[in-house]
Amino acid sequence: MVILDSNENQQDIPRSQKPHLAIITMRIDVRSIESDGSLGNTKLGFQDLSKYGMSTKAQLSVTGIDEADCIAKTKELLERLNNG
Repeated sequence: MVILDSNENQQDIPRSQKPHLAIITMRIDVRSIESDGSLGNTKLGFQDLSKYGMSTKAQLSVTGIDEADCIAKTKELLERLNNG
């Protein structure tokens, strides 16, 4: 991480070396699984999900000390989510 001296201008630091933030926005659909493995036609609505303290949307944020770190952490998080 680059520490700025009070006299340095942050414009002089390349964008890729500045701290970064990734914001991941997701829609959540919860559906029943039928006996043949297909998904049910209806999804749980906001009221149903709110009983569990959830909503139909989610937002995650990932910070990194620079561009590459932020992207690597974001990729790792998405892979963990996908693999359950």
